[in-house]
Amino acid sequence: MIGALLALLLLAQSQGTATIRGRVVDQTGGALPGAIVTVTNTDTGISRETTTDRTGFYTVRSLPLTGEYVVRIALPGFSTRQTDPLDLRAGETATVDATLLASGGTSEITVYGTAQGVRTDEPQLGVTLDSERIDDVPIVGRKLTNLPLLDSAVRPAINTGDLFLNNVLFVVDGSGRRQTTFTLDGSSADDAWGRQTIFTNVPLSAVREFTVLSNAFSAEYGRTTGGAVNIVTKSGTNVVRGDTLVLFRPARLEPSLTIDALAAINNLSATMKVPDALHQLGGSLGGPLLKDRTHLFVAAEFSHQIRESTISSPASPNAVFTGTFKQALLNARVDHRVRAGRTLSVKANVDGFSDTNPQGVVGGLTLPSAGRTFTRRAYGGQGGYQAVVSATMMNDAHVQIFYGAPITRFSPDNPSTQFVYPGFATIGESRLADLYSHQVDLSDTIAMSRGRHDMRAGFNAMHSTSGGNGQEFGSPFVLGQFTVRTGITKPVAELAAADIQSFTQGYGAATYEVKEWIWAAFAQDDIKLRPDLTVNLGLRYERQTLTDDTNNLSPRAGFAYSVAGDARTSVRGGYGVYYSEVRANTAAAWNLNGPTGFFSFTAQPGQLGFPASLAAIPTTLPPDSVVPPRNITVRPGMASYYSRLFDVSRLKGYPDALLNPRTQSGSIGVEREIARRWFASVDYVTQHTNRIDRPLDINSPAPFVRTAPGQTRSAAAADLTRPIVPVAGGYRQIVAILNSGDADYDGLQLNVRKNSERASLLASYTLAKVTNTVEPDVPAGTQAPNDPNDIGETERGPGLLDQRHRFVLSGSVRLPYDVAVGGVVTAASGYRYNITTGTDNNGDGSNSDRPVIDGAVIGRNAGRGDPIYSTDVFAERRFPLTSERVVSARVEAFNVFNRANVAGYNGVYGDLATGLPASSAFGTPNTGIANVFPGRQVQFQVRFRF
Repeated sequence: MIGALLALLLLAQSQGTATIRGRVVDQTGGALPGAIVTVTNTDTGISRETTTDRTGFYTVRSLPLTGEYVVRIALPGFSTRQTDPLDLRAGETATVDATLLASGGTSEITVYGTAQGVRTDEPQLGVTLDSERIDDVPIVGRKLTNLPLLDSAVRPAINTGDLFLNNVLFVVDGSGRRQTTFTLDGSSADDAWGRQTIFTNVPLSAVREFTVLSNAFSAEYGRTTGGAVNIVTKSGTNVVRGDTLVLFRPARLEPSLTIDALAAINNLSATMKVPDALHQLGGSLGGPLLKDRTHLFVAAEFSHQIRESTISSPASPNAVFTGTFKQALLNARVDHRVRAGRTLSVKANVDGFSDTNPQGVVGGLTLPSAGRTFTRRAYGGQGGYQAVVSATMMNDAHVQIFYGAPITRFSPDNPSTQFVYPGFATIGESRLADLYSHQVDLSDTIAMSRGRHDMRAGFNAMHSTSGGNGQEFGSPFVLGQFTVRTGITKPVAELAAADIQSFTQGYGAATYEVKEWIWAAFAQDDIKLRPDLTVNLGLRYERQTLTDDTNNLSPRAGFAYSVAGDARTSVRGGYGVYYSEVRANTAAAWNLNGPTGFFSFTAQPGQLGFPASLAAIPTTLPPDSVVPPRNITVRPGMASYYSRLFDVSRLKGYPDALLNPRTQSGSIGVEREIARRWFASVDYVTQHTNRIDRPLDINSPAPFVRTAPGQTRSAAAADLTRPIVPVAGGYRQIVAILNSGDADYDGLQLNVRKNSERASLLASYTLAKVTNTVEPDVPAGTQAPNDPNDIGETERGPGLLDQRHRFVLSGSVRLPYDVAVGGVVTAASGYRYNITTGTDNNGDGSNSDRPVIDGAVIGRNAGRGDPIYSTDVFAERRFPLTSERVVSARVEAFNVFNRANVAGYNGVYGDLATGLPASSAFGTPNTGIANVFPGRQVQFQVRFRF
C-alpha cells in the first residue's frame, strides 16, 4: 500500500484538521455496507456525508477544529443513531463505531480518540491545549511560545542566545533549540534562514488548538529531531463572536530580585530591580459572510514594553537606560465552502516588532552609545483547497509564502568607533546586520481509506532565498574598535596611541545570499488489524540542497493497542528516523568568513594598519600590503577550490560533504483513563543523534596534554605545530563545519490530566538524562572543545540544558460567583555550566580550556546550578452583561515568591598551581536577562467577550 501511495507524490493528512473514522456492523458483527454517515458541525453548519464500504468502514477527513461535530449513522431497515457533540484534536483520528439493530431496536455507538478521551490511533506523545484550556493558564505577556513549557519534556533555553527575538526559546527531549519544527494550519512555519522560532507569531486570541509533540512519530513530520509544535487558528462560525482585551503590567509592582552572591561580586546593592512595564491591546472578531458557506475570523494584538537596565560602569554610575519594545501581530482567515465537499481557505499573518535594547545588551559596563536597535518584519500568506474526490479519497493542497524583510536587523543607534575599557566601560558601536528571508512552500495531500487501511501520502517543496548584509549578530567593526590598556579610564577625547592596547577593523565584502530547495515525499498507512489494534507504518524522504546529503530516508513504525478492546487503556510504541534541517545562515560562515569574504585586522601601535590618529577612522590598508595571518571558515566538499589557496591534504579531516544531523527515536508507553475524565500516561523515550554540525579548527595545533594546573603553551609556539604554519598573508585557524557531534537522551515521561467543564489539571513529570559531545545550537565558541584534536568520547558530558528532574503542575477551577482561579508550579533541577580556566592554555586561540583537577582535565559541563522553582497564579471574575456578553477582570502573578532562578553561571575556575578556584566569583550567577529568569511580575487584564 505504501509503495502505491508514494507513486502519487502527495503529502499526508493536514496537521491542522481532524478525521473521524469507524466501522458499522449489525448485531452479529457482520459488516453493513452502504450505511449513510453524516458529520455535521453544529457551529458552522457545514455537513459532510459518506457511505460505508463493503467491509463496513468509513472515513471523513479534513474536519476543521472550530466547533463541535455530531455523527449520524442511518441505513434503511435499521434504527438511526447519532452521537452527542464531539470535540476533535488536530492531526488525530477519532473512532466512531456503530452497531445497528433492526428498526425498533436500540442501536449502539462507541466513541473513542476524541479530545475528551485516550488517543488510540498513533503513538505520538505530547500535550494538547484548546483555546479554553489556554485561557485557564497564566501566560507572561500572552506570548504563544510560553505554552510548550507546560510539558515537562520541554525545557527553557534561556541561556543559548537569540533572546533578542523576544520569544520563549526551548528544547524538546535531547534536541537543540533550532531543531523543533513549527506547523501553522497544516503548513510549515519554520524559518529556513535561522530556525530560531516560528516565522510569524500569532495573537493568542487566534489560537484554536496548540499541541507540543515530544515525539512527532507520524511520517508527515520532518526537518526535526522529533519535537514539533502544531498550531491551529480559529475560523469564523455562523454566530458573530469576538473579544477585546486590555492588559497592563505596571513596573512599580515589581520587587527587587535578591541575588546576594551576584551583588557582592559586582559591588552592587544586595538587590537588583529592573523595571519591566507592559501595555497590550488585543481583540478578535469572527462570523459569517454567507451563512453556512463563508466565514471570516480576524485577530490582532499590539504590545508596548518598557524595560530599564542599570549601568554599573564607573563612567556613568547608577545610570538607567530605558529600552522600548513594540510589536504588532495580525492573523486573518476566510473559509469558503465552494460546494459540497469543496472548501477554500485564505489566511494572512503579520508579525512586526522592534527593540531598542535587544537581549539587554546595554547595562552593566556597556554604555548607551554602544546600543543597537533590533527590527524584524515578517509576513505570511497561505491558501488551501480541500476536495472530497470520492467517498474514500480526500485531497488537500496548500501554497504558502513567508516574507521576512528584515528577518533580522541590528542597527547601531549612534554608529561610531568602539572603545573597550577592560573592567570599566564599553563605548560606541558600528556593527550592523540587515538580513532577509523569503520562502515559497507548495504542498499537496491525498488521503484515502480502503477497508482496514487509512492511507496518506504526498510531497511538499519549499524554495528559500535568504541573506543580506552581515551575520546574525552583525558585521565586522566597520568603524573600528580600540581596546584600551587595562587601568586607563580617561575620556575618549583624551586618549593617545600610547593608551591603546590594540585596534581591530573589518574589511572586505559583508554580503551574501543563499538559495536552496527543501523538499520531501512521504507516505503513511494506519492499518486497523483489529478493532483494538492499529499498526502505523510510514516512510519519508527529505532533501535539502544546502547540504550534500541525498539518502535521507526515514522509516517510521508504531502501534496503538486498546487492551482487550477497552478504549480507556491504550498501549503505544514507535520507532522513527529523523533528519534535521541545517539552517541557511550556516552558509554565512563560509561566505563571509571565507578566503574571499571580510576579515578583521588587528594591529598594535606602530604596526601596519594602526591608524595615524585615533580620529582617522576608518583606516585603509596600503595597496599590496601583506596582512598578518587570519582566521577563515571553509565549506565542506570543496577541496579542489581551496587547494588553490592552501594544501588541503595537510588539514586534519577536511570533510568531503555537509550532512543533515540524523536522529533515531523510540518510545513505549501506556495511557489509561483511571477515572471519569482522569487520564494517566507513562512513556519511556530514547533518542540518539549523530552527525551534529559544529565549527571546528581543522588546522589546529598539535595536542598539548596537561596533567597539572598552570601548564601553558604560547600561541606562537602552538602556531609552529599547526599543519599549515601561519605566515603573513596566510591563515591561522581554518574552521570547517563538521558533522562530528553526538547526543543521547533517555527520559521517563509521566502525565496526569483531568478535563471537565469546571476544572482542568495537567501534572507532568520527566526524569531524563541528556549527554552529548557538543552542544547543538549555541553561540559559536561557547562550547568549543578543550582540545580540537580530541572531540570524541573525551568530550562527552551532560548537555548544557540537562535537567535530571522537571515537574510542571498546571490547572484551574471554576468557583461559584463566576470566579476562576488557577496557576502553574514548576520545579526542576539546576542548569549545567562549563568550567574553564579562563585562559588559552594550549595556545589554539580559544579560551575553552578546562582546568586540571586531581591530575586530569575535568569533563564538559561539570558545573550544576541551583534548582529552579517558580509559582504562577491567576484569578478571574466574570461579570455577565447578557447571555452573550461578558466582561472579565483578571490578575496574574508570575514567580510569586520572587525566587532568583539562574540559568547562567560564572564557570571561570582559573589555573592556579594550588588547584583551587582563582576567584570567589567562580560558580556565581552571571548578570543579564540571558542568565537570570525574571523576578515577580504582576499583570492585569480586562476582557470583553461577545
